[in-house]
Amino acid sequence: MNKSRSRQQKSKRIIKSSLAVLAGLVIILGLFFWKSYSEVDNTVTAMYESVETNNLREEKVSTDATEPISFALFGVDNGALGRDTDVGRSDAIIIGTINPTTKTTTLASIPRDSYAEMVDYNGLDGFPYYDKITHAYAFGETSMAINSVQQFLNIPIDYYVTANMQGIVDIINAIDGIEVVSPLTFEYDNFEFIEGETVELDGQAALAFARMRHDDPAGDAGRQDREKLVVEALLNKIVSLDSLKNYQKILDTLSANVKTNLTFDELVDLQSGYKSSLQNFVQDSLVGEETYINEIYYLYVNPEERLRISNIFRKELGLDEIVEDDLEMTDIDFDGTYNENAYYYEDTYEEEVYSEESYTEDTYIESDYTENDYTNDETYSEAYSY
Repeated sequence: MNKSRSRQQKSKRIIKSSLAVLAGLVIILGLFFWKSYSEVDNTVTAMYESVETNNLREEKVSTDATEPISFALFGVDNGALGRDTDVGRSDAIIIGTINPTTKTTTLASIPRDSYAEMVDYNGLDGFPYYDKITHAYAFGETSMAINSVQQFLNIPIDYYVTANMQGIVDIINAIDGIEVVSPLTFEYDNFEFIEGETVELDGQAALAFARMRHDDPAGDAGRQDREKLVVEALLNKIVSLDSLKNYQKILDTLSANVKTNLTFDELVDLQSGYKSSLQNFVQDSLVGEETYINEIYYLYVNPEERLRISNIFRKELGLDEIVEDDLEMTDIDFDGTYNENAYYYEDTYEEEVYSEESYTEDTYIESDYTENDYTNDETYSEAYSY
């Protein structure tokens, strides 16, 4: 129970950090809208990327503030630290609804290790393929990530935004750095930080400041707090008048590191029609239990918890409530044990090491294959997560 509460608190910190990033994006677009309409339009056009997903709506919803909409935010762990060409994983997953009637934005985080079916992934002999939900992006990028989230909670996802970790490095460099006060003394990646001292950080130093985990007495909680310090300093610098001179660099950074299926006109609609809703946030998060399958760690979110979150969002979207039978069950849901005929993605962790070729069926190790088991080895670091 304590572990579940700890994970819930961590998820709330992730939500706050992601909200700050989203708010920063809205602020940037708002500040520069009057400055140069055409340049912002070009940036959003470069960010635009349509995706094919399983349609859970009878018809497409619009952003004209006449009906509630849903969205998903994916923080992807690529774009920096030698991972420029890697597909990456969605280490932060935030789902939300914006309701113009209740004037509320409802948000919830899905823990990256949540045990879920990878929708549309070709499982062995037709069996479903289960894994950590963060790997859905690795296997099928935005399309599979959205489809897996939709099935996991039985809610439609109308719009999405993805951002990688290189974005924060480039934005900080574009505004000529930020200042933070270090909460503790430590050294990381050849950068030194002293407790209580104000330090100026460029993009790489800021990434080091935010990434360190093992020398922090608070562990992941301390790392999340330092990430929040970086985001807050970034937003304070962006909204200052001095940063306006660098707006073109910031716009270029957004176009290179952010993708969305929102068009320029839809973003304008969001900013105007849903403005009051975007100022009133209600936060939640899924809570699960730690479990191990083939000695691999997962977070098991039971059907009752998934149903709770699902109906919160379905109510905000004006959809009928559902019951457990309307959820797609995993093998663990039935009897507490996993289906040995299903197969799983096997991964191991090594400190500060990332080695990964690709997430395709070609990477599966043929010699490990048996009729009821099909595994793959992956070695990577969790040293940085959104």
